[in-house]
Amino acid sequence: MPDPVDDKATARSRFVNNRRALDHTERADQSRLAMARLLATPRVTSANAVAAYWPLGTEPDTRPLLEALLARGTRLLLPVLREDRDLDWARYAGPATELRPGGAGTSRPAGALLGLDAVLEAEVVIVPALAVTRQGVRIGRGGGSYDRVLARIAEASTQRPWTCALLYEHELGTLPPHAVEAHDRPVDAACTASHLVEFGVTGHG
Repeated sequence: MPDPVDDKATARSRFVNNRRALDHTERADQSRLAMARLLATPRVTSANAVAAYWPLGTEPDTRPLLEALLARGTRLLLPVLREDRDLDWARYAGPATELRPGGAGTSRPAGALLGLDAVLEAEVVIVPALAVTRQGVRIGRGGGSYDRVLARIAEASTQRPWTCALLYEHELGTLPPHAVEAHDRPVDAACTASHLVEFGVTGHG
């Protein structure tokens, strides 16, 4: 039987390398189309508050998404990485918001921290990911930060946010199920330049 940890490490390395192999124009084009698709999704268009993230390295560029949401009057939250690798949250109000280094190469708003549970106040949570299986299970860079966030959302007793991973085309449905581990969490949907797939895994009420 294959070792899932080795399989996951191999898969993660493959997806990281594939991202690096995409040239800047291809990454920009796929990001632009994915953001437009996401912005046209009814769950996003009707959201009063969205938790998203500032792009890191070769991740899909979320900055046009953030700008478009702000133009609509949407309240935006961005993550703040804590020393224990969990995620706090802070308000992002646009270019006037000071961004500072947030650890592990991330950028975070310089404003007041809102607490771990602030993410539950959003109707939509946009999640970074390296890949998502056909069943909707996500893997990230390996820090476990968003596994904790997704677990917190799944355990919420109130209305839970809709969670959506942003991916490049080759990262949706190409992660084998045996490459995920028990702590890897599902998302409700995944969005690429050409598809937005809903998995229906958390059952919003």
